[in-house]
Amino acid sequence: MLYFAYGSNMEKEQMQRRCPNHKFVSVARLDHYILVFTRYSDRWDGGVADLLPERGKAVHGVLYEITLDDLKLLDQYTGYPHCYFRGDVILETTSKEKLPAMTYLAIRQGGLKPSRRYMEQILKGARAYHLPKDYIHFLKSIETLD
Repeated sequence: MLYFAYGSNMEKEQMQRRCPNHKFVSVARLDHYILVFTRYSDRWDGGVADLLPERGKAVHGVLYEITLDDLKLLDQYTGYPHCYFRGDVILETTSKEKLPAMTYLAIRQGGLKPSRRYMEQILKGARAYHLPKDYIHFLKSIETLD
């Protein structure tokens, strides 16, 4: 199964702890969505990532192949189905291939700011996978709680 990570699961060490059987597939882009923070997390002390549709925008992230065991673990970490639900998306990889994948979408609580620690985790993953520089600049510009 293909899984699109656009938040803290882009970070390699975190993903390895959470899903030991995962495999990196590609950096990918989800067109016509924006990155927002609509759900509060005690673990991260602030808002956590979500996606909202918005024509003409794009969210960059990492495409992984995961096992069913990994999916069960991700469900636990995300709080599925009470905090996040699964959604199907079509991504474009760096090789211009269009692929279907599963991602998590938040059960929204409102517009929130993420903690600096959470954004640092997202940025660490974005840099490690060499997401586009303008997207990394956008991530750096997101206002945090601290």
